[in-house]
Amino acid sequence: MITGAPLIVKGMAITGVAGAEYGIRGWIAATDLKSQKEVWRTHTIPGKDEPGSETWKDDKNAKASGGGSTWVTGSYDPSTNTIVWGVGNPGPDWDNEYRPGDNLYTDSSLGLDADTGKIKWHYQHTPNDPYDYDSVAENVLVDVPGPNNTTLKLALEADRNGFAYAVDRNSGKFIWGLPFVKKVTWTKGLDPESGKPVEYDPKQGVQKYNAPVTPSRTNKETDICPGNMGGKNWPPTAYNPNLKLWYIPVIESCNHIKVEEMTPDKVKAREFFTGGGPSQPVKITGSVTAIDVTTGKVAGKAETQFPNLGGILATPDLVFSGQPSGEVIAYDAKSLQQLWQFNTGGGVNAPPMTFSVDGKQYVAILVGLGGAWDKWFIDATPELKRMQPGSMLYVFAL
Repeated sequence: MITGAPLIVKGMAITGVAGAEYGIRGWIAATDLKSQKEVWRTHTIPGKDEPGSETWKDDKNAKASGGGSTWVTGSYDPSTNTIVWGVGNPGPDWDNEYRPGDNLYTDSSLGLDADTGKIKWHYQHTPNDPYDYDSVAENVLVDVPGPNNTTLKLALEADRNGFAYAVDRNSGKFIWGLPFVKKVTWTKGLDPESGKPVEYDPKQGVQKYNAPVTPSRTNKETDICPGNMGGKNWPPTAYNPNLKLWYIPVIESCNHIKVEEMTPDKVKAREFFTGGGPSQPVKITGSVTAIDVTTGKVAGKAETQFPNLGGILATPDLVFSGQPSGEVIAYDAKSLQQLWQFNTGGGVNAPPMTFSVDGKQYVAILVGLGGAWDKWFIDATPELKRMQPGSMLYVFAL
């Protein structure tokens, strides 16, 4: 199943795939727009003897059903002919003892050669992930001033694990990382040099991180923060190049995990292969959080009553976002002070966009709550149960 829009590069439509919870082997593929023939296909779970295959250390061929979905559209850097694409969680999601090793290239950002699909570099955020912390979020490509009059060419990614990352988009080298949610319990923090969780031990096949809260075969029920919906999910971030501020639509969440031990016989086509599952014991809120990309520090935070499910639009002076309770809100781009609000009467889980006609600028947003939140997470926001589903386009003039 393909859930993201294709990325069009050099006459090719490049797409990814969803389904890590169903025992797939993820991929990214390019199709020629004229001939409609596949040009290249790169699997996010390496095959036998391919680079990265050594990071699957089990004896039951776990990488054959290792997950690694690529269900959000990637980015393209024409200056280096590089596609930067995020990769989702390994499978099974919560039983990481089934798949010892770092499990490349899951939970990673990949730099791919646009012509061949060859992996140029990778950066992995949560090796041997036992939390369902996809790294599928969009990568925002920005240039910022560096030391000694240099320019840093960054790829920015707000990860479901609650940390925001900047890596060098030419090499994948870690530059900075910081938490953008208020509560992170799965790790004590990031190593300032590598950006890996401070508890990460490359000599260990099965990572425990903050062991008392990490789901495992010996810790079968536990609470983690952020929850498996992530500190950010699919809703897109936005960037203001004048202010060098990056705005993240935040989900402040925790959840309860129950672990189920997986065995190879449980891998069945089109059936969940997750190693357990989550529930939501506490209320979920959110924020719009601004990060100064020149310093890697939080520059501001506008708290919201509900999780930010719709993404963000940035203009030179304003930041627009919507709430699942129906409000469309404009904030000051520098201070994140709320300047304007309009209640649409329907839940918002789509990002705003902007366009101009005859020199007049407009902001448009599609309103109508639905999708995964209603299906899996609504109990953590009980007030939203009364929101009516629907579909209405609102357009505002600036």
